[in-house]
Amino acid sequence: MLGSSLSLLYRLPILAGAALGLSIASQGEPTQPNLSQPAGPSLAANLSPVSYPPVTPWSAWSARNINELRHLKTATGSPRLPSPNEWSTLDLYQGTITRQQFEDKLHTLYDPFSGFTPYLDIKDTQVTIYPSPTERRVPQFVLQFAPPNQALAPMRWFRTPEEVRAESHPTDKPLNGLRVAIDPGHIGGPWAQMEERSTRYHGSAPVQEGDLNLITARILKQELVNMGATVFVVRDSTEPVTPYRPEDMLPEARELLMAHSIHESNLRALPADKLNLLFGHKLMDLAEFLFYRCSEIKERGNRIRNNFVPDITVTLYIDATPGSGRGRLTSANANIFFVHGCYTRSEMADPDMRRRCIYKMVEGSSDIEAEVANDISQVFAQRTGLGPVKYGDSSTTRGVIPNNPYVVARNLAANREYDGPVVCTEPYFMNNRVVYQRLLAGDYDGQRTFDGKSYGSIFREYADCVAEGLAKAYASSTVIAGASNPAPQGKTK
Repeated sequence: MLGSSLSLLYRLPILAGAALGLSIASQGEPTQPNLSQPAGPSLAANLSPVSYPPVTPWSAWSARNINELRHLKTATGSPRLPSPNEWSTLDLYQGTITRQQFEDKLHTLYDPFSGFTPYLDIKDTQVTIYPSPTERRVPQFVLQFAPPNQALAPMRWFRTPEEVRAESHPTDKPLNGLRVAIDPGHIGGPWAQMEERSTRYHGSAPVQEGDLNLITARILKQELVNMGATVFVVRDSTEPVTPYRPEDMLPEARELLMAHSIHESNLRALPADKLNLLFGHKLMDLAEFLFYRCSEIKERGNRIRNNFVPDITVTLYIDATPGSGRGRLTSANANIFFVHGCYTRSEMADPDMRRRCIYKMVEGSSDIEAEVANDISQVFAQRTGLGPVKYGDSSTTRGVIPNNPYVVARNLAANREYDGPVVCTEPYFMNNRVVYQRLLAGDYDGQRTFDGKSYGSIFREYADCVAEGLAKAYASSTVIAGASNPAPQGKTK
């Protein structure tokens, strides 16, 4: 995603509200990290044109400056221009969903609060999507429904668990051929303070979630490779994936702050340097938010979309209680797993979110997400003995699996922006007294004692549970993560 399209995205009211709320809550001067270029091996340079220009490490390095990066050209020398109507990419899904299927998904999973309904005109043969509840002269998109019981198979590049299980696999490679993308959540390293994902308790060493997720990702990748899977790790360092930095977001941040001020007309008469002084630290707070929450997630989605075509994407996070940010430890501990869905009414005011909602509805990934998340959650429950975070049907979530409170639908950025099935794993409370000690201990062999009880590495436990859950979903035999020669058995579900 390039700067020219960023300005359009970041004017959206819902994003502005979230960003402004964050910037107002922040205190003190913004952190100024090392603004180095992305490091790591180059990815495929032969990129296919999409609805907006992809930005990869290869293109970042080949561009001499940020302005050139924002105007990348194809191999023929022609610019990679955004599509004039991003909705047109949904034409591939015409006739792949019936009216009944559409309305069932819309009202139960994706739009339980009816925030999308005012934008829609649903008839037996089609749904027309308008730019606003009142502006109905020119529709944004028309999706043709399939006749009852005659839906065409949607075009998809990912396989279902059932399709993977039906393939022949060597007994020592039960996940042979499965394509898995691993996204270690957040960035970590020198960016952790900016992300508000660095915490220390009672004067001990800090824990930075981006760093912890990366450790787990490396272990998980090796376990899955040992099972025969082809694995793509979205990042393998504590450097951002996006080539942009907070200062590149300043124009968009200024635009947002002006657009949502009661003094907008007066502010627009001022030069940029005057606006910078007037907005103060709020400007940099918002620019940082646009950098790590928006540009970074969009670019990770680009990597998955353009450089890898996974059957399943797993995002790795670690949960915490609200008191974590205030340096408070707790005895509470629980697991939670997210699939995509449950847009709030305010989120549905964002046209980009409405478009992604329709895309996720028709791409056919929701059932896969539920099945894989269910299997992963069951393994975690058995291995850790922890109960679920009690979300249920809340103001931001919806339960998706009967009798499994561990899995809920939520409109998280990664689940929304990444194409194909995505499962977000968020086990443990980082500020649990024992979990914190285990995290500080790092990865290790064997067992260590914390609070009088013996534990293995929490990073290996995390990776083992995800690997076993994926094997439970996709393998035709029961697999124990880390076992060198898993014995073939009947698949258990």
